[in-house]
Amino acid sequence: MLFYKQHGLNDLMYITTQDVDGYFHRKNNDKQMKYKVWGKAKSVLKPDKKHHASLAALLFIAGLLLTIALVIRLTMLYLGTVYTGVREPYIQLLTTNSVIIRWQAEDAAKVRVEAGKTPAHTEIIVEEPRAKLSHEIQLNNLRPATRYYYRLYHDNKLFRGGAEYWFETAPEVASVSPVRIWLMGDPGRPGTAIRSVQAGMTEWLSSHPRSGQSDLNLIVSTGDSAYYSGTNEEYQRGLFDIHQQLFKNVAFWPVYGNHEAKGWSFFNIFSLPKNAEAGGVASATEHYYSVDYGSLHMVFLDSNDGGFSANDSMISWLKKDLQTTRQKWLVVFMHHPPYSRGHHNSNDPKDSGNRMFNMRMRVNPVLEKAGVDLVISGHSHSYERSYLLNCHYGVISAFEPQSIVQKGPVFTKPAVRAANQGVIYTVLGSSAKAVKGRFDHPAMAVSKAILGSMILDIDDDKLVARFIDTNAQVLDRFEIIKSEAATINTRLQQVCQ
Repeated sequence: MLFYKQHGLNDLMYITTQDVDGYFHRKNNDKQMKYKVWGKAKSVLKPDKKHHASLAALLFIAGLLLTIALVIRLTMLYLGTVYTGVREPYIQLLTTNSVIIRWQAEDAAKVRVEAGKTPAHTEIIVEEPRAKLSHEIQLNNLRPATRYYYRLYHDNKLFRGGAEYWFETAPEVASVSPVRIWLMGDPGRPGTAIRSVQAGMTEWLSSHPRSGQSDLNLIVSTGDSAYYSGTNEEYQRGLFDIHQQLFKNVAFWPVYGNHEAKGWSFFNIFSLPKNAEAGGVASATEHYYSVDYGSLHMVFLDSNDGGFSANDSMISWLKKDLQTTRQKWLVVFMHHPPYSRGHHNSNDPKDSGNRMFNMRMRVNPVLEKAGVDLVISGHSHSYERSYLLNCHYGVISAFEPQSIVQKGPVFTKPAVRAANQGVIYTVLGSSAKAVKGRFDHPAMAVSKAILGSMILDIDDDKLVARFIDTNAQVLDRFEIIKSEAATINTRLQQVCQ
C-alpha cells in the first residue's frame, strides 16, 4: 500500500509501508509519554500517602524551627529586662502634688520612704508591704513648687538619704514660673562622648546660675537612651551610671525611640503618665503622653510605632490633647525628625521605614494647626535647627520660600495662640555621637555634626534655646517671643488650606 504526502503545490513523495509502521509507532510512544506526564501531574496534585507523610514532616519541621526561634527571641527579650545590681534613686512622674521615686538594691528588702521640707524633718511616710529588689514608691499630697528631702530605708536601715537627696514639685499649672530643661539627644551610648557633653552642660550651668532657682527643673531625652537592644543593663551603663547624680534630684522624661523598641525594658524602667496624671488628655498608653509644667505643655510622641495612618490612635489623641490645653507654650518631642539631612535623610521615604515621612506628612499639619511653638527630635546624630516654618510637608524639591515665616534667630509670635503661625523644628541627636551629613535641607538655618546638648529656658513670654558643646560654648542660640504687638497672620493660615 502506498501513501502520498504533499510538500508543496505540485511535489509528491512516495511513502513506503515501513514508513507507515514507524509513524504509528511514534504515535503510540507519544500517547504513552502523555500518560506518564499526566500520571506524574496527578501524583503531585493528588499526592498519595507517601507524599502526605513527606509534606506533613516538612510542615512539622518548619513549625518546630519557627517555634524554637520564637522561644529564643522571647527568652532574649525577657533576659533583657533583668538587671541585678544597684540602681540609684531616680525621680519619675513629677507633678504639682506628687512624685514617684524609683531605685533598685542588690538584696530584696522591705522599704520605707520618708520625706519632709528639711533633711531631718518628716512629713510623709510610705511603706512597701513586701520585700523586693526593685522599688517604685509614690508620694502624694505634696505642695506645688516646693523642695522635699527624702530618705530610703531597707528593713529599717538607712539606704540613701541626706541633704543631697531632694526633688522639687512642679509649679501650679499655667503659673508664670521659670523652667529650665536639659535636653539630651540620643544619649544612650556609654563612653567619653556623653560624659564630655554632660560636663560641658554642667560647666555652662555653673557659670549661668538662676537667682533663687535650682540649676535644672527637668531632664528630657529625645530617645535612644540605651544602645543597642534596649536592655535593662544597657540603660544602666548608658544612662543611669552616667547621670545618677542628676536623676536623684531632677525628673527625667524620656521619648520612645527605635532602640527602645528593640527590647521590653523601657516600660518596666520608667513611670509615665497614661491617665493624664501630669496634665493634658489621657492617652491610655505610655507610648505617648503629655506633661504640664507651669505655663509649658510638653507632648511626647511615639514616632516609631505611631502615625502610620490618618486615623491613627496617636494622631487622634494628639489632636484632642492640643485642642484641650490652654497653656502658653507648646513644645513637642519625638524621636524621628520630620526634617533632616544629617546622619539620616528625611527626604528618602525608605530611610527609617518611612517614619520621618509619617511625622512630616501626618503629624506636622496637626502641630502647626494647633499653634505648637517648638518641635525637638533626635535619631539623626547631628544638630539641625530650622527657620520658623509653616506648611511644608513634602520633599525638598517641593520646598517653597514662602514656607519660611521668619529667619530669626529671634522669632516673634502672637501672644494669643493661633493656627499656622510657624514652628521651629530642631534635630538634637548628637549627645553621644556626632555624624556628618549633607546638611543641605532648605528648611534648616543651622546644621552641625558636633557633640552637644541643649538648655531650654522658658520665662513668661520668652523661650530661649541654646545648643552647648563639650567645652561649654553656645554654638547656636535662638529665641521665641510671644508679643501682644504681634498680630495673627491670616495669610499663613490660608496657605495651608
